[in-house]
Amino acid sequence: MISKDRHTYDLNELIDDFVRRHDIVKTQMVQRESLSIYWTVRTKLEVDAELGIRGDELTKTESLWALLLSMLDRTFEYLEGSIVAYVTGSTGASEVISRTVVESAVNLAYILVDEEGGNRLTRYFSQYFETELEEIERWLKLSEDMTGEAKSVHRSSALNKRVAINWLREHIDAALSQIGLPTTEQTSSKWPTVAKRFEALGLEVAYRTTYAALCSQTHSDAEDLLNYFVFKSIGNQDLLNKAALETVNFSRLMLYFAVQYYLIAAGCYSMRFGLADSLASIVSGREAIHKIQEEIALQLRE
Repeated sequence: MISKDRHTYDLNELIDDFVRRHDIVKTQMVQRESLSIYWTVRTKLEVDAELGIRGDELTKTESLWALLLSMLDRTFEYLEGSIVAYVTGSTGASEVISRTVVESAVNLAYILVDEEGGNRLTRYFSQYFETELEEIERWLKLSEDMTGEAKSVHRSSALNKRVAINWLREHIDAALSQIGLPTTEQTSSKWPTVAKRFEALGLEVAYRTTYAALCSQTHSDAEDLLNYFVFKSIGNQDLLNKAALETVNFSRLMLYFAVQYYLIAAGCYSMRFGLADSLASIVSGREAIHKIQEEIALQLRE
């Protein structure tokens, strides 16, 4: 990725770099969605640039900045994938990835605004370990009904994975203890449901509306098929065309929803670690993205 001096981010340069990195063509669709690309990439560069200046200072006072940056970077990677899917015509795939972007951003934001002495990060890790170990136990139970080589292979694989998970948990607990955070064995509270995470961030309405719609698409529910069936059965081509356009515009709206949430997470990160210049840029980015969301929403109402 190109590296730019602060406050000199050229839109065309960032777009050219984006299409080059993802080996795609600079089509009219890419041009139309240029602001989604611009604010996604610029935010990443802004945060990295300021961390380049303050990283050594932060290492002395904020031991988690690098670990949480990796979570932010993972969200960035998901978001770029959603943009690529959308601008290359895979709108359905873009919706699925957008949902991943949003949940990843919410996870990070929820951890960043922690007022519980680090317990939120510990619960995040603990949830992973507990879920993995529960799945391994189910795997072992299923292997009991197998016979011969299949039983041996599945049982051996499950036991090896359990050993690996327990080793990783011990390693993580030692690291958490060294930086003064509770270990996964010390926390008694569970990682909250996604609904509770949204609620804790003051985003419950978004959870019940836009995020719910993304989940509907991710789980491939019957809505789109039902609409197609009804419009096709009554022989109304205009309704079919309108439904197709609404589907594309809905995917576009969800893409910008994902961009918005990446910016929210990046903003929380900047606030937590005192990246004032990055935060100012992110505020401008959120305003620009919000305007596009309003335009798309108006198109969906027509």
